Amino acid sequence: MKTKPTTIPCLVDALSLTWSPKELLNIKQMAKIGACIKSELIVKAKDAALNRELAKLENTKNKELLGTNAFNAHEYEAILSRYKESCSTITREYNNRRHKDLPLKSLALSDNEVAARYELRDMLKGELEVDTGIKYGDRLNNLLDNIGVDLLDVLCCGEVERFVCRLNHVFNQETYIWTVKNNPTGRFNYSYSATLYADGEQAGVICWGGKNLGCYVSFMGTGCNALDMKRLYDEIKNIPALKITRIDLAHDDYAGKHSIKRALSKAKKGQFNSGGRPACYMYVESGHLTEKMLKENFKDLKEISHESSKSTAKKTFGFIPSKGKTLYIGSRESGKLLRIYEKGKQLGDMKSKWVRWEVELHSSQRVIPLDAMVKPSEYLAATYPALAFLSVEQCKIKTLVKQATMTIEKIVENQVISTRKAINMMRVICGLSDSEIVEKFVKDIEEPDCRSSMPKRLKASVIEEWVLQQQAQTAAA
Repeated sequence: MKTKPTTIPCLVDALSLTWSPKELLNIKQMAKIGACIKSELIVKAKDAALNRELAKLENTKNKELLGTNAFNAHEYEAILSRYKESCSTITREYNNRRHKDLPLKSLALSDNEVAARYELRDMLKGELEVDTGIKYGDRLNNLLDNIGVDLLDVLCCGEVERFVCRLNHVFNQETYIWTVKNNPTGRFNYSYSATLYADGEQAGVICWGGKNLGCYVSFMGTGCNALDMKRLYDEIKNIPALKITRIDLAHDDYAGKHSIKRALSKAKKGQFNSGGRPACYMYVESGHLTEKMLKENFKDLKEISHESSKSTAKKTFGFIPSKGKTLYIGSRESGKLLRIYEKGKQLGDMKSKWVRWEVELHSSQRVIPLDAMVKPSEYLAATYPALAFLSVEQCKIKTLVKQATMTIEKIVENQVISTRKAINMMRVICGLSDSEIVEKFVKDIEEPDCRSSMPKRLKASVIEEWVLQQQAQTAAA
């Protein structure tokens, strides 16, 4: 007796990733704590980097001079002239280090990336200034301006180049060959971008830029088919701060067992309610309206419309959904969108029973685990109760509710607005003194100095600074 499989195979149909070089992660952390690089460190690091390049040119010049006949004045002068011109060029163009092009084999880029990495490390290893009063965004922009976005562009471009090279040698399925074509502009707010092709078909896009402190790659359809998802997962799972920003998980039902009609029935039973607010939906169908279409293809349309006569079909089904139906559950704004659609009819086969169930997940309100790349069935089955048939074992992704942080001044301002009338009532009508009013507000707080006794939205840095001040006053006393 055959046992039913506990997991029905599913696939990853879209995947988007972001990541940053280690040095750029340090810049983000510096901005969070309000750190600033001293201007003299930046000047010193840039001068040291330029001097290293000039020293390489001088070594090259000396080697050429040693190999030249001492009495050959013409060759001697030519070497000195090339050396002076090279020094002038590298000095003039030193700060223009942007790398818009993305070659698969680029020794020059590798050399420049190493130089940029050394220069940035020299900047970050010195003494820093800290000012917690400046906002994160302002501090980050200040750091980028001081360090130089061009320098960070080189590091990001190097990361992207290595990733593209691994597509052909590590991440790809055996039958696919990856190529890359640079775009004239950036995409998704990144300064630079390139289009990825698998066997000549557009398969995705890759973007990078120092202003964004990292890199972005997105694979769609053909791109996901061309990837060895297990190998990609094994290679990238240990990259610090790597993040899935989007993943589409899909199940193809070629027999049409789980049809649109069945999905609508499950919706009426509440099987698309995953515990929170009721999901929004949209139902769409497309096809033909013409009478000629009805007469010439009645046998096929009778199977679609489930009617027994031309007249009944014409009267009841003036809208013939020969191009398929689609049911949408959820929304992109919430970060989870389920599409159930008749894939075969969408591709032009009116008799096809092929139905695809596809969930599009975004990282806007959730952290998408990397495991979803290699366990699509388990994660797809957990999105809604209606998809539980895909896997007995399920991996649910929790939705995150973000709370905005606030300063002391903002919290005080909000509380004054919301409670001033109540306090006035306690004074005028109840006849309470100011001390009695304050006592009513704080009487149940057992540990005033504890974090739990402070507003949840109060910035952590404000509390840390206050604790340090208390410790300093205690030590002074």
